[in-house]
Amino acid sequence: MQAYNFFDYKAFIDYHGEDFFGTWHKIYIIFAIVAIVLLCVFLRKASRHSVEIFLKIISIIVPILEACKIVWESSYDIALYGEFNWSGLLPLYTCSMFIYILPIAAWTKGKVRECALAFLTTIGVFAGLTNFFVPPILNTYPFFTYATFTSLYFHTLMVFTGVFLVTTKYYVPNTKSILKAFIPLVCFSAIVIPVNFYLNKIGYYPDYMLYMYGNGAPLLPTLAAFFGGMNLRLVYSLIVMLGYYLIIALFVGIYHVINLFSLMGRKPQSDDVLINS
Repeated sequence: MQAYNFFDYKAFIDYHGEDFFGTWHKIYIIFAIVAIVLLCVFLRKASRHSVEIFLKIISIIVPILEACKIVWESSYDIALYGEFNWSGLLPLYTCSMFIYILPIAAWTKGKVRECALAFLTTIGVFAGLTNFFVPPILNTYPFFTYATFTSLYFHTLMVFTGVFLVTTKYYVPNTKSILKAFIPLVCFSAIVIPVNFYLNKIGYYPDYMLYMYGNGAPLLPTLAAFFGGMNLRLVYSLIVMLGYYLIIALFVGIYHVINLFSLMGRKPQSDDVLINS
């Protein structure tokens, strides 16, 4: 593989996915998981005010950094190919919801905010973790590049944020959280699914939220191929959406089991009350 600079664009790098699950990718997985666990343990007694400050800060920083990445890559796309990368660069992935959910969790109140917090602690953690082990960016860019580091920081922060909210008991999901987390996903899907269908119709082939082809996910490409045509593809999209619902339920169940084990063997204290606000 040829030498490259940190800010090089993919077209200028002779790269064919060599770093995917290579040495540095494996080191990243271990480091990220250990760092998240240690930080959450160390910060588990953070006050609600501190958590709120954290949410407000990252709700501003994350969209700015994501916008910088899109502008950076788009400048090359337009200069080299004459158009924006409609099939892959719109922030309409499941992980992209982190950008839009953070301001809601940080700056709103009531039921809307509860839905945002429920999403961050379930699908947010799941989506971030999947990108630890299967980061699509490493199919396109080497490990030590701006594009890769932007993606890895983003997904690491997703996981940390969700786990941090739970370990500090700022928000502990319960059975009602399943529906609450699903609501923003449905609202976002109502935008993504039509965009997927429209762009596919005019000659682009996006797979935002895995709703068209399931690229990179286990079983989903086979399921998408089975449904085939555009009309039946909508059925496939709805099945994937149901899969997200089941994932939310799974994470809520995991949190419930962990909480039960944490309460076993000691008398209930006043701070054992689950906070959902």
